[in-house]
Amino acid sequence: MESGDKRSKRAYRAPRREAAAARTREAIVRAAKHLLEEHGWAGTTMREIGGAAGVSQKTVEALFGTKAALLQAAVDYAIRGDVDALPMPQRQSVAQIETAPDARTMLGLHAAHLRAINQRSARLAWAVEHAASADPAVAALWRQMNRNRAFGVRWATETLLGKRGRKRGLTRQQVEATFWVALDWGTYRTLTEHAGLTPDEFEQWLRRYYTASLLARRTG
Repeated sequence: MESGDKRSKRAYRAPRREAAAARTREAIVRAAKHLLEEHGWAGTTMREIGGAAGVSQKTVEALFGTKAALLQAAVDYAIRGDVDALPMPQRQSVAQIETAPDARTMLGLHAAHLRAINQRSARLAWAVEHAASADPAVAALWRQMNRNRAFGVRWATETLLGKRGRKRGLTRQQVEATFWVALDWGTYRTLTEHAGLTPDEFEQWLRRYYTASLLARRTG
């Protein structure tokens, strides 16, 4: 039978090992995101990702298995902003949008939410899109990303249509079209890389776009 001291030492060491493993995993995912954004799918190797993260290629492969699986983890990290497995629909920022008291507040929160997600993920989404034709696993990931985006459009549409202060006479199709533009990574890239907007300016542009397209005019 183990002594209490041995059990307590083992219990103490386990959280430290788990924390160290979590830090290693996050370092690998961050390195993968950066290198894939800079060099693309074909130009990035597991060895290079390991080197950038300060670990061996064997460690990367032991944790993620394949480059496609690591790409999936990098996409999740970019969209969520962390390595927590909690899905976006269950996160606090989404709950705040859903419970906003009116359409104007809801759309302001949504614009800030999209700004943060696009700032983190738009470049990586471009890398995934352009690699989809070269690898079946990446193609499957790209299809899933677009299914998730379609869910986001439907969710935002349902949320807006349930709020007071929206523009009268809007059809579901009109609202969905507005959100498709907002959720498109290409919209963010075009406005920041070509039109020269900063992320803050993109958020302000999105607020104006929402106001013109979806909100009732203020009176008085």
